[in-house]
Amino acid sequence: HVVLARHDAARPADDPLSEYLECLQGGSAKLGRLVFYGKQQVSCQRCHKAEGPGGEVGPPLAGIGSRQKRDYILESLVAPNRQIAKGFDTVVLVTKEGKVYTGVLKDEDEESVRLTSPEGTLLAVPKDSVAERSGGVSAMPEDVSKFLTRREIRDLVEHLAELK
Repeated sequence: HVVLARHDAARPADDPLSEYLECLQGGSAKLGRLVFYGKQQVSCQRCHKAEGPGGEVGPPLAGIGSRQKRDYILESLVAPNRQIAKGFDTVVLVTKEGKVYTGVLKDEDEESVRLTSPEGTLLAVPKDSVAERSGGVSAMPEDVSKFLTRREIRDLVEHLAELK
């Protein structure tokens, strides 16, 4: 397995996608669908809608294969903070009382900021109670790829790429 070790050592160390390039092609969409809907450790359906019911914390994935290339889909799985889908970055609000609210920004007006919590609950936080606001990260967990084999990632890429 010297050849494989040499191949892995030649991958760019500063590119998180380099160790997953084999996952761009050749997967099984049928098995990827099973990962999306059935693998509890990643719970894709909890945050995303694809072909049916699902969450709204993450961007809708119906038709993702028509809108994005496979490398974007792979990057979203293994390095979700590199490119965050517009409108799906996480906001953290700290109130003057020290209470912390985290969620995806849904909208805001003069009086309140409305977030969707990781559990899918709509939170309305009065603006005059906010002491600190930060954000800009993806609601998608950075470590989701740790719960998937490379084969499962390849199958999931195939499934999502076929959603046209």
